[in-house]
Amino acid sequence: MNRRLLALHLSARGASTFVAAVSVTTLLAWASGTWLASRPYFSGAAARIPVVALAPLLAALLLGPTLAAADENLERSTPLPWRTWRASHLLVAALVTAMALSLAGLREPDTYGAHALVRNALGCIGLVAGGAVLLGVRLAWLPAFLYVCAVYAAAPRHTGAIVAAWAWPTQPSTTSASWLTAVTIFALGAASYLHRGSRASAGRRYRPRR
Repeated sequence: MNRRLLALHLSARGASTFVAAVSVTTLLAWASGTWLASRPYFSGAAARIPVVALAPLLAALLLGPTLAAADENLERSTPLPWRTWRASHLLVAALVTAMALSLAGLREPDTYGAHALVRNALGCIGLVAGGAVLLGVRLAWLPAFLYVCAVYAAAPRHTGAIVAAWAWPTQPSTTSASWLTAVTIFALGAASYLHRGSRASAGRRYRPRR
């Protein structure tokens, strides 16, 4: 990739703002998780469930606006291999998000810590990427927000293959079914975004460049 084009791409997508926001989210997740786990009236590591569920969700919501430029149709008119650019953009963003959030849970990575934060980051990013394809970047946050909030409010805390599959945001990272669901969601959302890109503005039609 040409350096100048890369710089223009990152600038158009608000990459610096996204990185700064994820950094702040990581610091807040670390502080909140440490405080919750240290309270005598909470159940130790399990008290970090709100952080594990909501911090990756917030980071993924921050990623949503970067999945398209201000004028998606104008950008698509340029003769660039957009699938390659989308793949690089999404995968690097997912890696940065997962690595940053994992730092907030390194103290106890196996018990609602780093591993669960990485899993939830992948799942939430997949939901946001899929939302961008179906609804456009302005509403890309909606599927992830509704799903994670609904699961957090309704999901039982005990584990089991079926529960772990649909309630993956609140499950311990030791449940393989939760990982399978989150990784599948990420793969499907990423594949859809790479193939189609974000939905263009209402009233406009486009043909995805290959």
